[in-house]
Amino acid sequence: MKTFQHSLTAAASIAFIFFAVLVRADDKADAYKYTKEGVEAAKSKQWDKAIAAFQKAVQADPKEANNYNNLGLAYKNAGKLDESIKAYSSAIEAEPNSAASYINRGLAYSAQKKNDKAIEDFTHAIKIDSGNTQAHRYRAFADLQAGKYENAVSDYNVVLKEKEDIAILDRRAFAYWNMKQYDKSIADYDTIIKQKPNDKDGYLNRSYVYELKGEYEKSMADVDKVLSFDPNNADAKTRKGRLEYQLKKSQATPTPSPRPRRTLPPDENTPRPKHP
Repeated sequence: MKTFQHSLTAAASIAFIFFAVLVRADDKADAYKYTKEGVEAAKSKQWDKAIAAFQKAVQADPKEANNYNNLGLAYKNAGKLDESIKAYSSAIEAEPNSAASYINRGLAYSAQKKNDKAIEDFTHAIKIDSGNTQAHRYRAFADLQAGKYENAVSDYNVVLKEKEDIAILDRRAFAYWNMKQYDKSIADYDTIIKQKPNDKDGYLNRSYVYELKGEYEKSMADVDKVLSFDPNNADAKTRKGRLEYQLKKSQATPTPSPRPRRTLPPDENTPRPKHP
């Protein structure tokens, strides 16, 4: 079965919030200066230097949530998740109604595999900003990681209303097949394949769902499609061998089972041996 190992790639894109902060006017000239230094260090991935600069920005202007968010992002990129979460918590204290701060902390919790805490933060962000599709997307991912597939589907439905995204369709399809709603999973893979007709993963994933349904011929057709443009695909070759066995097994003539010996109840009129 497919294991869902997508990394939370959206977390990486969030890191570039550093560069957006600079366009905001800042009353504290020192904080602005340190933020600029931190951004420059972040561009070259000098995380220790960025952390030091953002710490100074926090000290210069401790009431500005963005300073804590920047510090949290630097800590997160440096792999210091506990420190990152503390910084985001300070951002929330500075600005309790900031959906961005809850999203940032939720992403840090997701990176720690603390899915329940991540879901709680994303839910709080959605309460603040119900139209925040990023919060729905991240919460759905945390739900997938936690095995809460129905919740994930609900959030992905919200995201897909805004835009049909192949990556989201793939994740929703994964949720559907774990819910054993195979037809819905196949429908999502159909859409993916139409948009990316040479996407081997789309065919392989749909093949697996067909196999779960016992539709071995359709599963084999998808495997053969992959092998037509990638003859050495190890996954497809392994699956083809398994499907050939399943097809042979399903098409074999049943072997008659031996007829059970017939036994009759004793006839009351039949003399029986007597015990001496």
